[in-house]
Amino acid sequence: MPRARRRSLWLAAALSASLIAGIGSPAQAEDPKPLTGAEIATLLVGNSIEGSWGGSSHFRSYFAADGTTLYQPEGQPPEQGRWKVVGDQYCSVADDGDACFNLYRDGDNLIWEDPNSQTRFPSSVIKGKAVPW
Repeated sequence: MPRARRRSLWLAAALSASLIAGIGSPAQAEDPKPLTGAEIATLLVGNSIEGSWGGSSHFRSYFAADGTTLYQPEGQPPEQGRWKVVGDQYCSVADDGDACFNLYRDGDNLIWEDPNSQTRFPSSVIKGKAVPW
């Protein structure tokens, strides 16, 4: 085999091995992208999410355009509430005060972050109304 041909094959093999090993591959996934208030409203209105709080409480929520929400823990009846966007945060409205969260997109996942503790909770978006289960 001619020397130039052996060298081409060797370079091709080395390149293939480095790509398989992750050397020279595209950068790792980017950090989750913070959502603006407008992006939060566009993403949630008319859609549902499914997630868990701390890994133990599985739930679904639906977000209507009029500011009502249906929240349903798995195996329990749905509860109606209110929601709104304040600045760049989602807020669950309650008589005893609002609970607001920062929202991030990470690929297909929607991440909810408690701004006080910075604890993050993953969820996924479901197109349309998925409550009740």
